[in-house]
Amino acid sequence: MKLFYTLLLLTISLTFISCATSTPSTPIKKEPTPAWVNSILPNDTDTQIFGMAIGKNRDAAIKAALSDMVAKLGTTIESSFESTEKEAHSYYSVSSTSNIKSSISKIKINNYKVIKSFRISYKEFAVMIVTDKQKFIRGLKDNLKIEKKSIQQQYDLANSSDALTKYNIKKDLAKQSTELISLVLILSEVDKNFNEKSNMSFISLKQKQFLLESNNLKFYVSYDKKSKVFAQKIKNYLAQKGFNVTNSKKNAVNINLTIHDNISKGRINIATLTLNIEVTDKAKRIGGKIVIIKERYTSSANVYKNASIHFEQDISSKGINNVIGINLDID
Repeated sequence: MKLFYTLLLLTISLTFISCATSTPSTPIKKEPTPAWVNSILPNDTDTQIFGMAIGKNRDAAIKAALSDMVAKLGTTIESSFESTEKEAHSYYSVSSTSNIKSSISKIKINNYKVIKSFRISYKEFAVMIVTDKQKFIRGLKDNLKIEKKSIQQQYDLANSSDALTKYNIKKDLAKQSTELISLVLILSEVDKNFNEKSNMSFISLKQKQFLLESNNLKFYVSYDKKSKVFAQKIKNYLAQKGFNVTNSKKNAVNINLTIHDNISKGRINIATLTLNIEVTDKAKRIGGKIVIIKERYTSSANVYKNASIHFEQDISSKGINNVIGINLDID
């Protein structure tokens, strides 16, 4: 019992000491928001480009500030593009302001410094960044040079390919070159010594080269007596897609059709049509497929008519590449 009272007195004493030594907590003063957060961004100079943004954290704010930096350039470039497009240069007709905006958004700025930062609240962080304008320009020029070199190398290699591969590659390269327009316009805007004309001529040339390739791509569809109706479906599809279907085999991709039929007689007669498709370019096989179609047999004329309708439906739903075994970039 004596021990209990001793412990009780000790506990009370410690409580009084704790109360006597504790001091009221001083409220933390909130740091005022710096003026730059709500001010107009400094104007870009001959040596620096500025960007500023607010994000949920520092990293998010930096990404937004970089996007802001590129977006500023984008607004200027879109305006420049619209005014230049009115001059009706051939290389501008292949693009649009929406394509320009999309391409500009992909530009990356790696050379930057965070010069100001401030936590506004637990969910808001503000930063101001700056990039060296000359380094930025050099980076864009290096990127343009690499892209042009890659396009030209692929173009040169494509010339030794078969007609369909060559068409596909040059179509893709024409698209890649079009995407360089925004890069060229940005460089012409930020560097007055940049040779815009020669770079736009490169882009224009790739468009013209693809157009020439497109005009040169021809299809000749040959067939035996029974496969004529199927050949007509292929011709119609290719023509509807804007391809040149010719009556001359010379310098054309040849699609040759032959067919064999077999009738299984029973309670219900079934005709099995085996359509052999062979695709060649300069006697080299570049595609083809064996298509088997089964139809109820009532008469030879009805079987081929119905089979050709189903063949056409397959082309529409599955695509001609899948049905006849080729690789052709079709819009």
